[in-house]
Amino acid sequence: MKKKVVRKLMALALVSAMATSMLAGCGSGDDSGKDSGKDADKGSEETVLKVAAFEGGNGTQIWEDIAKAFEESHDGVKVELEMSPELDKDLTKAIQNGDVPDVVYYNLGQPSGFTETMLKEEAIADISDVFDDELKDKMLDGILDGTDAQPYGDGKIYLAPIFYTPTGFWYNATLVGEGKQYEIPTTWDEFFALGEQAKKDGHALFTFPTTGYFDATIYAMLAQAGGLDFYNDALKYDANTWTSDEGKKVLDTVAKLVGKDYTQEDTVSNANADGGFKINQQNVIDGKALFMPNGNWVIGEMAASTPADYEWGMMGVPKWSEDESQSVYTFTEQMWVPADAPNMDLAKEFVKFMYSDEVVDICLNNKTTDKESGKESDTPVVVPVKGAADKLPDGVTKDCYAAATADDVVAVTGKWATTAPIEGLDMAKAVYGPVESINTGDMTVDEWQKQLVETWEKCADALEK
Repeated sequence: MKKKVVRKLMALALVSAMATSMLAGCGSGDDSGKDSGKDADKGSEETVLKVAAFEGGNGTQIWEDIAKAFEESHDGVKVELEMSPELDKDLTKAIQNGDVPDVVYYNLGQPSGFTETMLKEEAIADISDVFDDELKDKMLDGILDGTDAQPYGDGKIYLAPIFYTPTGFWYNATLVGEGKQYEIPTTWDEFFALGEQAKKDGHALFTFPTTGYFDATIYAMLAQAGGLDFYNDALKYDANTWTSDEGKKVLDTVAKLVGKDYTQEDTVSNANADGGFKINQQNVIDGKALFMPNGNWVIGEMAASTPADYEWGMMGVPKWSEDESQSVYTFTEQMWVPADAPNMDLAKEFVKFMYSDEVVDICLNNKTTDKESGKESDTPVVVPVKGAADKLPDGVTKDCYAAATADDVVAVTGKWATTAPIEGLDMAKAVYGPVESINTGDMTVDEWQKQLVETWEKCADALEK
């Protein structure tokens, strides 16, 4: 690997020691001598494919099943699967030791910024050739077009979107919905009016797990406010993003939402990746707050503490007017191949295998077990191929996928475009971190806007390099 990549990863390791990664997988430096060898029983040459996978809300069994299925379909291949809740730390050490995995499952947008760093250092391989015409026809329309698949915006695919989840405001459907205590709001005016009503009944309108969960919310709101062209320009740091009427409307609305009038009072103190985020999620289950930004992974994540009679619901981020189309941000989880992967061709085969009918069925039938309670729950994961979501059993998960593909819904994908490295810039902190300061009164909307304008200037300049 290039020396500058190693230096960057060493710096990243120091940062990671102070930050807890929400999503993780593992690559270890202890097995560098196992790239190939003789199978003692078969006496044949065996190729070892190292897969470093996130251990999180989807559990570990899903990856064990996928690895086994790949081995069975590829003679002479052994998948060496490693998982950990600290991918950024473990994989950084492994790469520094020269132990580069073949395939990595680790998402954009994590606190460590590991995948973003690898992209900025050009340490992730171009895998455009994986997605031939046949595979593209099989996948959901537009799923490969956003910056979360094409991070440089150059038409080349570096990140494979292997799972997808529509996001929005998840709510307590025991209290909100048709025939319930509160009706589902459609517009922001209706949403805040519901907040005033709920406040009188002892319920907060809103909470959020951590500020990082505002990524999908702000993406959807930008598209809602200005349309897809405005949104796509914002992803590439258009200078007018935050000074425009549309951008300012987004900031003003978020500021109102996270203010003390509508956000549950303990939200900020709990909003951390050390477990406090689950307290905020539990507050929705317990009725202390009605809505929060999230994805369907919250069902499995909170299964152990969810009462049997509790109902989840999901709606898109509210609209500013009734006649607008509904924008729903679709979160994707990414798999990628390091530029220095020892088995490049086989790694690409593994990525392509992730879209096979066999893997689709493995993911849809996924189950997870809570480590503390031992409670097993269905945790279906949906691969972004046509028809996969239709196979889901009836229930809230299927409903949220159906809602995201309705005729009047605009599906939104993508993330802030990857730029050349910018010294001292923490993108997540710059964009979403002020949410907490807005809540506490330590920052005004105008100060947040100024910070974003300055950040966009830096990013636009770095994007051109």
